[in-house]
Amino acid sequence: MTTFGRRRFLGLSGAALAGALGVAGCTRTSQQEAATAAGGGVIRWWDHFQPLKPLNERIFAEYGKAHPGVRVEHEVYNPNEMGQALQLAFKSNQIADVHSIAGLGSSEASLVAGGWFSPLAGQDAIRAKLPADSLLEGLHVFDGKLYSFPIFSARQYATLNWFNRELVEKAGGDPDNGPATWDEFRSLAARITKDGGGRAYGWIQGLQFHERLQSHVIELAMSAGAPLAMAQGENTMGLVDPRTGEYAFAGEPFVQALEFLLSLVRDKVVFPASTSLDARTARARWATGVAGMFFDGSWNIGVVNGQFKQFIDKVGIGPIPSPDGKPVLYGAPASGQLFVSSQSKHVETASDLLARFTGPEFSKGLATFMDQVPLDLEAVATAEVHPSYKRAAELFGRTVRLAPSPIARNPAVAQVMNEMKAPRPTLGEITQGILSGEVTDIRKALREYSGKLTAERERATRVVSGKGVKVSLDDWKFPNWQPGKDYTAEMYQ
Repeated sequence: MTTFGRRRFLGLSGAALAGALGVAGCTRTSQQEAATAAGGGVIRWWDHFQPLKPLNERIFAEYGKAHPGVRVEHEVYNPNEMGQALQLAFKSNQIADVHSIAGLGSSEASLVAGGWFSPLAGQDAIRAKLPADSLLEGLHVFDGKLYSFPIFSARQYATLNWFNRELVEKAGGDPDNGPATWDEFRSLAARITKDGGGRAYGWIQGLQFHERLQSHVIELAMSAGAPLAMAQGENTMGLVDPRTGEYAFAGEPFVQALEFLLSLVRDKVVFPASTSLDARTARARWATGVAGMFFDGSWNIGVVNGQFKQFIDKVGIGPIPSPDGKPVLYGAPASGQLFVSSQSKHVETASDLLARFTGPEFSKGLATFMDQVPLDLEAVATAEVHPSYKRAAELFGRTVRLAPSPIARNPAVAQVMNEMKAPRPTLGEITQGILSGEVTDIRKALREYSGKLTAERERATRVVSGKGVKVSLDDWKFPNWQPGKDYTAEMYQ
């Protein structure tokens, strides 16, 4: 988290913090006692899926009708602040029964080892409703026990180019598809800024949210040709070149991606307040017409539909821009999104409730609320959704390939990931430094970062293998991987 983010969080008043963790805790205790006496209980549920709030709460209401006495208290957090809230609540034994892990910056394996979660109850019934190849040791399963499951597809990314059709068309751009290449994006951003005369800029982004910014850099680098195998999704400790097993952050695609973003700053086409915005506040400002283009995932249209309805007819969507206009990206195996806390006194009820988030009915409901695309991509085609959401799913299917996962081949890699300590500054923080001018040598910064990761992985591998665990750096190499192709389950054999 940046200095701004820490100040914002720590600047919460004592009364507000007490309300969040103290007074609310007392109230919930009373509610839990009353519900327990009635034969049920209060399930506290925290997530960061704002567009899914109506869907989730409909499921909660239906569950409550089927299970009298059970009630769900649902809180939706800003993803930029959720990690801090989770840390505080976990340490004070006041964490929710079910929660997502946005903002924690730790792998699932690390959190399981740290005692954060409880295995799900009724695992056989949950497994039966999921594709067999969707559950992986080290991501969803630990020591044979199911802790979570994917609800979103692996074929997606967070750097779709969303744009204001009116501003793009006025500037001479394509209002149906947007710019395809980095050069086109840069030129269009300059024309929008010029036409805006200080009232509108070419590009707006939540540059204060370094974790999301890191995702954009990784995906832009992939669009420039960076081949990446993934051990833990967006966690950079698990991102390697599958041909060599080495970290690729010092390579040309990452240099080019950062130079592209820096060129937008130097061209002065970035909305001036972007450095103080997170993803949500940037989107809110974008919807007022102060900027033409905005990078975000498929969920963007769901938020616009729910919060900025007056803007929805102006929304256009295009693929992630790339050097040649023909991007190929790689998606990590879909991770689990929701977990039952180890502190929960309602593990069976919470697990039973989570089981409602599987199957084709949920996938279609998920598509309807236009958040991340569901695990069952076919649900999007038959759902009543905005055309831009269907376009997002089509773009994902066309451009995203399944990446090989070292954990899927050798679950012991998860132990190495658990042992590793993420170097600072992170890639997202380095990007913030580059865009602010504090970091002037891009290649040096990336070499140092890649070197720290390499040294830390070697150390962690020695520690884990020294305990008698069969794991080596060769587990990150995939000689049978082919660029631009899916790495399928049988290829791990």
